[in-house]
Amino acid sequence: MSDISRRVPRVLYLAKVFPYFPAVAGDAVYSGGLIQAWSTVADVTVLCADSGGDRELGTPEVSWHFASHQRSGRALSILSRFPLIAWKGATAAYRSRLDQLLRDPGWDAIVLDNIGLAHALPRAETYRSKHPETRLIYVSHEWEYPTRASKYRQYRMGFAQRLVAALDLRKVRRWENALITKTDIVTVINTSDLEPFRTIDSSRKYLPVIPGYDGPVSASRTITHEVPRRVLLLGGRRSEQKQQILLDWLAVGYEALVAANIRVMVVGDIGDDLRARVTREYPEIEVLGFASDLDEVISQARAGLIVDTVGSGFKLRLLSHVFQRLPIIGLRGAIDGLPTPEGEGYLAASDLEALVSLVCQVVDTPELLDAVQERAFTDCESAFSWDQRASTLSASLGTAPDQVLL
Repeated sequence: MSDISRRVPRVLYLAKVFPYFPAVAGDAVYSGGLIQAWSTVADVTVLCADSGGDRELGTPEVSWHFASHQRSGRALSILSRFPLIAWKGATAAYRSRLDQLLRDPGWDAIVLDNIGLAHALPRAETYRSKHPETRLIYVSHEWEYPTRASKYRQYRMGFAQRLVAALDLRKVRRWENALITKTDIVTVINTSDLEPFRTIDSSRKYLPVIPGYDGPVSASRTITHEVPRRVLLLGGRRSEQKQQILLDWLAVGYEALVAANIRVMVVGDIGDDLRARVTREYPEIEVLGFASDLDEVISQARAGLIVDTVGSGFKLRLLSHVFQRLPIIGLRGAIDGLPTPEGEGYLAASDLEALVSLVCQVVDTPELLDAVQERAFTDCESAFSWDQRASTLSASLGTAPDQVLL
């Protein structure tokens, strides 16, 4: 194992869950893309919790190992030294299977994907102390601490719940800092994360791994006045955060959009309770749910809205908009990482109230929206290749990783 650049490296990839349907959130999609990219340049073994998905969906070149489902609930996480997101995956079954895999002395790299794998850091460090040539890699999905602090501020919680949230935030800060400072390589999903990460550890260099895209691509599209005056909200709504984002947007924008006769459609996996609430409180909203033919849905809309008031990192939904030619209108702080300029490749506003006004202003200028989707597609067409990400990951395990680190 003295020169891993001369042979295919062996990578143990620790993931939260099996990153395929029904795990369709952005973090799972990113993890799945990374695993597939790694598998083209390395011998990859993945350990993950069972998500109930069809195991045949997994990349066939990968050796898959499954633990039991993650824990549900959150109350017992108070007793854990790990934050809630890591406690859910820190099951006896996961740790037992991990211990078995760590008996193998030949891992060139151990990947801790997401802060949810903080529980595996002590074991990974012990392994590295016995095998110093092994590199520990932390795959970050966003700057976790401020993102979760923002989420907790927006949730409606009583006093006791806020005390629990404050405790969890302290754990998040501690373990995020540990993952950044104690691993050998830290990846960032967006170069905007470099500055805050350097406030945690200014001495290290970081590896940017912006998501690739391998989804549907629309070769061409023309938006005209014939397209219905409809805007889409794409993305699953299972998580508490995503539910709150939708409800916040509707509370601000519903009346103005209905008055302007602009149709709003919610597209993506949505729970029955949230669907019923939206239908009851906002009867003019079209709640489609999961769409098997997204191209057809997009063809009947003039724009897609990015209304996320919380959460950082790169939003993979942006790539669906870009490559399926749905013009992006959204919050400035939620659109980050696209190599296309504001005002030309996407339209943005500073807050929800301004975003409502912007949508009302531009919905009847299809020639502008058409130009926006065309510019975004052109600027991004060659920028999101998973093959390029595979080359970056391979170089990070070579003899001169500084060539790809920032």
